[in-house]
Amino acid sequence: MNPAKRTPSGWGILLVFLFLMFAIVGCEKGTLGLKGGSISGVVLDSRTLVGIGGVSVTATTGEEDTRSSKFTLTDSTGNYYLSDMRAGEWFVSFDKVGYQPINSEDNATNAVKVVVVNNEHRPVQEVRMVQNFTNQYISIKGMLKDARSGTLITYGNVQFIFGTQVFNNRLPSEFQSGFSVPAQTGEMPLTIKVAGYDTYTTTLPSGVTDRDLGVILLQPQTYKIVGVWKDVPGWVFADNPDALIVAYAGNRVVATATAKMAAQSFDLAGIPMGTTVSLECTIKGYRMNGAIQVVPNSDFQGVIYQTLSLKTNFAAIMRDVRVVVNGTSLSNNDRVGAYCNETGTMWPATIVTGGTLGFGVPQVIDLGINQVPTGYTLSFTGYIVEDGRSITVSARINDDGTDPQVVTIPVS
Repeated sequence: MNPAKRTPSGWGILLVFLFLMFAIVGCEKGTLGLKGGSISGVVLDSRTLVGIGGVSVTATTGEEDTRSSKFTLTDSTGNYYLSDMRAGEWFVSFDKVGYQPINSEDNATNAVKVVVVNNEHRPVQEVRMVQNFTNQYISIKGMLKDARSGTLITYGNVQFIFGTQVFNNRLPSEFQSGFSVPAQTGEMPLTIKVAGYDTYTTTLPSGVTDRDLGVILLQPQTYKIVGVWKDVPGWVFADNPDALIVAYAGNRVVATATAKMAAQSFDLAGIPMGTTVSLECTIKGYRMNGAIQVVPNSDFQGVIYQTLSLKTNFAAIMRDVRVVVNGTSLSNNDRVGAYCNETGTMWPATIVTGGTLGFGVPQVIDLGINQVPTGYTLSFTGYIVEDGRSITVSARINDDGTDPQVVTIPVS
């Protein structure tokens, strides 16, 4: 007797069908009986090397119908993690507003590829994203001060140039609040032009973040006075004393110079542009009749020539000098006189009287008092008219006495 054939039940057929389906899917994904792989990595700012949070990380694999993808966001430190990835080659893309995206499939040079292996974790190479500064602005501010006086510059027409961005007809005080300029990668040239000051230029290392430049010292534009000496007496020229010249703006000293008289000129530099000054000068043996005012014109080229005359602008400091002539061979009726060789000052001839037959003739003749300039060594010549005898002596005329200075000339 043949055994009866059994027909499979509906539940059996269903179980077989489900088993086959799982087998097919498992074989397709390569995960039958396996756990998928995982990857992790970090995304950094290319300039600061600081982790970037909130970056969209997308990993894709496969072609068209078999394409599979995974998605996550980086944490606050730029780290990300993807798991349950089927075995095979995956392409990883990165995107965030404000940064240039990295699309691994479109850009071979920036391609980020990783081969996933079941049951294994694979680290991904470090990714550096370049910040995109299109339509982004930064603030640059600072404070302008006068390099000479240290005072804050608050007035004057200013031009600020940040890279290619130009701000014309601005006030210095606006720089303290800051200027909004387009952000840019790389160096940013900075130029500041303030009326009355030398142009300031520098280069900022980058233009991607707000910057406070602190205090910027500007050198004031200056002019120079070239002084020319006139009417310098020969004895002054020969002695070649120092002349101290001081330029005052009000009560403030703005420039000084020291020069030798024999140089015949001096330079007084560093006077702020547009500043009217008064010149005062100290020269040995002279005093000024009054300060000399120098007013710069608006169209001059930075140099003003000024004449200083020792005859017109100065007065010699004089002192009384008594000249005495002595000698043992003086006779009655001799005419004795003297003069200063440098100044031409004369002590008129005096007739010798008082002796009889050669006896009792004065041996010391006081020629009287005259004035000569002080501070210099002068030569005095005494002479006897009758026999033509003369002798010259030198004496330094001091300016520290009230009584006449005595110059003695021996003529015998």
